[in-house]
Amino acid sequence: MIDLEQRLRRTFSGLAGNEALSNAPDENAAAEMLKWSEELAKYFVLQTGDMEDAPAEEYLAPYMRALRTMMRAISGWASETDPAVRVEWWTRIEQSAKTLYGEGFALPAMEEVINQLPSEGGVLENIVSLKKLIENQAAKG
Repeated sequence: MIDLEQRLRRTFSGLAGNEALSNAPDENAAAEMLKWSEELAKYFVLQTGDMEDAPAEEYLAPYMRALRTMMRAISGWASETDPAVRVEWWTRIEQSAKTLYGEGFALPAMEEVINQLPSEGGVLENIVSLKKLIENQAAKG
């Protein structure tokens, strides 16, 4: 019998150990990223409802790898101040998001996004803003 709850627990456990989440600059940012990661992971785990464990793990592997990479890149981007390094993180975010949301996913120019961020915002505010942007871009398909 397929136990989706167990599969979800294993997947969430793997996410909780992600260094991007555990090394986030502040606790609130880490909590926000973990919550977001769990939402995305749950979507993919639910797609495996009719699969045995081995095929499910094979199916989930690229998505969970992309999710961990995207969270690491978002954490890096949100806390980075050097524009050249931020561009590298931005590229990684977009590449990972293409795996998660489909090849048609595209981020707007980073400069446009930076200009829309709250001027007094910290890392958490940057992460929340980026989450909204990514979700909106994903909805566009």
